[in-house]
Amino acid sequence: MVDCATVADVDGPTSPRPTSLELLYQAVADRRLQYENLLWQVPALSLTAQAFLFSIALSQGNDSLARIGSSLLALVVSIISIMLMASHRQAELRDTRWLELFEQEELRAGQWGAHGEAFRARHETVDLDAGWASTVIPLRHIFRAWVAGLGMFGLAAILVIVKTLLTLLF
Repeated sequence: MVDCATVADVDGPTSPRPTSLELLYQAVADRRLQYENLLWQVPALSLTAQAFLFSIALSQGNDSLARIGSSLLALVVSIISIMLMASHRQAELRDTRWLELFEQEELRAGQWGAHGEAFRARHETVDLDAGWASTVIPLRHIFRAWVAGLGMFGLAAILVIVKTLLTLLF
């Protein structure tokens, strides 16, 4: 370990060095993992809510007010799910960057690091071992795919609202 009196924070300011660097590192690594877990829980819960709301919105037996109301709620769920995923992703990336800088400072060997761009560049070509599907599944862009998918649910909610309103008017 380096005998410095301070550790640089990602945002720039320095803070007193804790008594145990391993504890600090582990705390940030645990927090990063928690954000990553939360990040992927959001779409699963959102899809559950979307399924329920769209079952109401698309049911012909429900009146127009119920269909519009459930579609509006589906739209809100889409928007806030995307915002929550983005918030968790930002926190996870912030901690990943902090861990990467910590590893570089403490180890003076960017090749060892278990976080950040150097790690990703070394390991993004790892094969999924899923045959032809390994070449088709874009793992690097899965966050974008989920955001786009949730956005499509929001768009579908808008379309149901418009269709319902047009049916009422004409």
